[in-house]
Amino acid sequence: MRIYLADLGHNLLTKSSDVYPLGIANLATWLEREAPGRHEFRLFREPQDLRRAVEEQAPDLIGFSNYAWNFQLTRQFAAWVKRRAPATLTVVGGPNWPLFESEQEIYLRESPQFDVAVEGPTYEGERAFANLVQACDERGRSGLFEEIPAGSVWIDPRDESFRRGGQVARIEDLDDIPSPYLSGLLDPFFATGYFPMMQIARGCPFTCAFCNSGVQSNGHIYAHSIENVKADLLYIAERVRPEINLCLADDNFGMYQRDEEIADYIAWLREEKGWPNYIRTTTGKNNTKRILRVLRKIKGMLPMTAAVQSMNPVVLENIKRSNIKLETYAAIQGELEEQGLQSYGELILCLPGETKETFLKAVSDLMDSGAKRISAHQLMLLHGAELANPDLREKFRFDTRFRVVARNIGDYLDEPVVEVEEMVVATPTFSFDDYLECRVFHLLLTIFFYEGNYDEAFRLAESRGIRAFDLVRRMQERLALA
Repeated sequence: MRIYLADLGHNLLTKSSDVYPLGIANLATWLEREAPGRHEFRLFREPQDLRRAVEEQAPDLIGFSNYAWNFQLTRQFAAWVKRRAPATLTVVGGPNWPLFESEQEIYLRESPQFDVAVEGPTYEGERAFANLVQACDERGRSGLFEEIPAGSVWIDPRDESFRRGGQVARIEDLDDIPSPYLSGLLDPFFATGYFPMMQIARGCPFTCAFCNSGVQSNGHIYAHSIENVKADLLYIAERVRPEINLCLADDNFGMYQRDEEIADYIAWLREEKGWPNYIRTTTGKNNTKRILRVLRKIKGMLPMTAAVQSMNPVVLENIKRSNIKLETYAAIQGELEEQGLQSYGELILCLPGETKETFLKAVSDLMDSGAKRISAHQLMLLHGAELANPDLREKFRFDTRFRVVARNIGDYLDEPVVEVEEMVVATPTFSFDDYLECRVFHLLLTIFFYEGNYDEAFRLAESRGIRAFDLVRRMQERLALA
């Protein structure tokens, strides 16, 4: 069977997604292990490459990785493939998938270009996709819909009914997935300028309602062995350009004991191979002593993410999250500064129960604690995150708007395509005017305070008893008068 696997990203303005397509590569190596030599695989990152390949020779099956930033692009290509090659089975998988079954049915009925959605546990697609491919091998396209395999969901073309297969178990030993690096499958991407991506562990013990990693079934952590991680890192280091960053698709890197040994190895790689010089990932949300040890080992390569999101107890309860104490956060900032290490804080606007006053107080407290970079993200209602579910939308009375996702536009099939995302811009406790005011404040904060851009001016103000937060607020007041 000829199988195309596509993790498409927009590239009209710039690369909207800049990492190797690790997810679809894992699907291919898993399937090859299950049925050696039985299938022909091709991986696609660029829309233009996929278009040329389909025009030359259509696949028997095409699988699309579906994220919030490429949903419309994926739908457009799936519809184009079906028009051009009606016999091709179009499959979609990935985290951009609703939690509720009723929402899943609407999702598929509104996207008839997808024949099948594969639904692994917590968006882990290897077993679900393999079950589907095996069913295609055994029954062919004409007999596929007679019995739905575990992990698949579809609208039955025979009677238009919504059907779903049984659940599939999570992969508890990630070494069961053969390395797409050591197999050579990802070798073509070393010349692209994209960043190599690895995933050391899957799962997140935190249940944040705004995040699609926070679902309960994702709570157990399963990992690759340290030996396999080292082997992949060495393979990459010997082939990648030194200026290319390393990306880790982990939710809490540095929080676990094995991360210390991996950090030691990364530090050795930089000394011996000159790579990596920067690591992009998300650091853990507790066990700060271990995270600091990891940061020291790979000094300068990895900033610490202090993703507090809110410091309002009501909000934290609403989003099922707990934070470290502000005093602990301030102590961490002090130690990071002494060590010359980077860190940044994260907050989210318009979380349920937040007010303008509590949000700005959180910014003020983070600045006073020593944070040099504070990101104020907008609350996105993501498929797969609890806050996007209809019951919580109604409970918290979200007022939402849609906006174009930055850089995610293009024209690849002679028809423009634009990605959009749904943002919360007001709640009963956070008006739209409050939202706009906080957005302007954060813009000024980014321009003038961000990573010490105008540190001398802020130090002068501090010497005169003027807090950095108050100075930025005064800038905003003067801007409003202009």
